[in-house]
Amino acid sequence: MVCSAQAEDMAARRHPLPTVITVTNKIGSPVYANLVLGQPPTTLPANCTNLGRQIKTVTDKDLAFTSNIPKKKVAFTTFGAKDKGYYLLSPHETITYRPKTFACADGACSPAVTFNFFFTAKPYKGTPNNGCGGSQTFPSATNLAEASVNFGINGAVGLGCANADAADISAVNGINAALELDLTGNGWPFNHAANGYFGQNANRPGTFGWAATNCTDNAGYPNPRAGCAAPNNAPRASSNGTCQTPLGTHYAAIVDPTTGIQYCDERSDASMNQCLSQRPGGVTGGTAAITFKGFMGPM
Repeated sequence: MVCSAQAEDMAARRHPLPTVITVTNKIGSPVYANLVLGQPPTTLPANCTNLGRQIKTVTDKDLAFTSNIPKKKVAFTTFGAKDKGYYLLSPHETITYRPKTFACADGACSPAVTFNFFFTAKPYKGTPNNGCGGSQTFPSATNLAEASVNFGINGAVGLGCANADAADISAVNGINAALELDLTGNGWPFNHAANGYFGQNANRPGTFGWAATNCTDNAGYPNPRAGCAAPNNAPRASSNGTCQTPLGTHYAAIVDPTTGIQYCDERSDASMNQCLSQRPGGVTGGTAAITFKGFMGPM
């Protein structure tokens, strides 16, 4: 005979709870939360015959947020492509995405979503490029809070399909805001992340530093390049063009092809490769909480 506690555990294993997302404005002024949704691959990965259900547009009826402010409706304003939109967070407001469920071969599934949030003082409608520095609007570009959730329970078929929750703060493009991530539930390698300003993000758990695209190197860095300036406050290299990680490893500077200025990406040491908090495949539940704590640097 199975006791009630065992039965509940067995039921949870058959129908795991989805991961919830919250976004909070910690300050006493309103701020725009800008959302960009990640998209599924255009071709099936190896050993994946069905990608399952993924929310791809901000107008999807299943992308439903609620507010802690009574009677306030949460709706993202779209512009151009439907994978982007913005919402004005009131002072100290929290919005919550609680995933819906749908019938699937496993009994009950929830749609997968990849959230990328950045924050601005004014509505952002796509220009100038927030991934580049040097503009009046984005002198040091923007950083993102990123969370991919519920891929392990979205009805995908095949061992090669994405199946793991993951979250991080990305300062790869630049930094305009102080962001935090707090992760609850089982399986996260670490539960908290917070970015610093330029020069302070190497070796920070859960944070990709400026131009550190792969955490410990700068392969494919987004700026500086032709037509996309480095952040105004990006770290400069020493006079001899070398850079150094927090634990003393030397590496070559990035050279701006337009200005010739040399910069140091904020790469982490190889022994501290923990820019991404990723759960084991199929583990869901709990909350990925994103918090905006204020703007950083010149706005």
